[in-house]
Amino acid sequence: MNLSKRDARKLFLHHQGLLRSASFGKGKTAVFNTINRLSYLQIDTISVVRRAHEHILQNRVPNFDETMLNELMIDRRLYEYWSHAASYLPFSNFRFSLPVMYARKKLKSIDARLARKILQRVQTDGPLRSKDFDAPDQFRSGGWWQWKPAKQALEHLFMTGELMVSHRQGFQKVYDLPENVIPSHVNSSMPTTEEWSKFIVLSMIDSLGVATEYDLGYAKGTIQRLTKLAMKEPIRKAIDYFCREGVLSEISVEGQTYYCRPSSLEQLPIKVNWRAVQLLSPFDNLIINRLRTRQLFDFDYRLECYLPATKRKFGYFAMPILYGDTLIGRVDAKIERNTAELIIKHLWLETMMSEQVIRALKLGLEDFMLKIKCNKMKVENADPKKLQRLFARDEQRQA
Repeated sequence: MNLSKRDARKLFLHHQGLLRSASFGKGKTAVFNTINRLSYLQIDTISVVRRAHEHILQNRVPNFDETMLNELMIDRRLYEYWSHAASYLPFSNFRFSLPVMYARKKLKSIDARLARKILQRVQTDGPLRSKDFDAPDQFRSGGWWQWKPAKQALEHLFMTGELMVSHRQGFQKVYDLPENVIPSHVNSSMPTTEEWSKFIVLSMIDSLGVATEYDLGYAKGTIQRLTKLAMKEPIRKAIDYFCREGVLSEISVEGQTYYCRPSSLEQLPIKVNWRAVQLLSPFDNLIINRLRTRQLFDFDYRLECYLPATKRKFGYFAMPILYGDTLIGRVDAKIERNTAELIIKHLWLETMMSEQVIRALKLGLEDFMLKIKCNKMKVENADPKKLQRLFARDEQRQA
C-alpha cells in the first residue's frame, strides 16, 4: 500500500497527541496517558523558557502543572531511568530497564567501600539527596563537572538499579532503595533479548504511528553505548515476526518502506487544526529523531546550544513552529524572569505569510506566553522583515 507523506505526517501527529486539544484527556491522568503513549518523556536540565519535560506536556495536556509529574512518581505510576535519554517511564514497562541495569553493574566500577556506605546510609536514614552527603574539601570549589565522589557513586548505584529515584524535591533527585519504590505488582523479571526487541518495536510503533526500521530502532545506539549489546538484528527479527503475524503492515511512503499497525490506516482521513501554532521543545518526541524530521516534514533542525556562538545559524535555543501538520519556522526565545516578559530574539517564518498563518502565529505565541507564566512579549527580530513590522505595530498599540 502507498501512503502520501502528508498522511504519514498526520498519523504521526495523531499518535503524538498534537493534532487536537486533550487527545489524552486532562489533568494528572492525561500526563500519565501521554507518557504511556510516547513511551518515554525526556528529562532535561536546560530551562531557557521551560524544562523539556514540562514543555512537551504543556503542548499535550490542558492545564498541565509541573507538580503532576512528582505526584505520579509518588503514586508509583512513573519511575526515572534511561531510555533514549534520562526519562520518566511508566512502571508497567519497568522490566525492560533491567538489561541496562544489569549491564551497568558489569561495565563500570566505583569505590565499592563508598557504595556500601551510601547504601547503608539510605537503609538507615531513608530517602536522601546528593546534597545530604558531605564532600571532601578538594571537591567543594570545582565547576559543575567536578562531581563529588558521593554524587558519582549515587548516579552509579542509580544506573545499576541498586538505588532508584523516589521523587524529586525541586529538581533534585531523592534516592531510595528499590524495594521502597518498585510496586509489588510490577513485573521485575529479566526479559530475553527477543522480548526486549519486541517491546521496543511495539512501543515505538504505538508512539509514532508509522515508522521506518531506523525509526523503530532509534534507541539501539543508546542501548549499545550503555550495555555494549547490538540490537540491530534482534529489532529486525522482531519487525519480521510482527509482519508475519499481521501485527504490522508494510507500506510505502514516497518509495521508502514504513511500518504501521493495520488499524492505524483506518484512522485516515485525519482532520487538522489550523487555529494556532505550537512551539515545540527541541527535545520533543515529535522531532527528537532529526532524520525522521527531515524525511517527513522536509525540515532540517538542529539544536545549536551546544555549538560555539559564532557557528549558530538560528540561535541558542531555537524552537520549531508546528502549524497544523507542517513545521513552518523557528523561534529563538528567552524569558526575562524579573519582568515576566517573553523575549523573541528572532523569529523565522519559512512558509508563505498569509493572513491565516499570521493569525495562527499570534494566537500560538500568546498561548505559549501564558503557559510559561509571562504577561508580555517582545519580538526583537523577525524574518521576513514584514513580519517584524506587524509585531512592532501590535506592540505600539498595546503600549
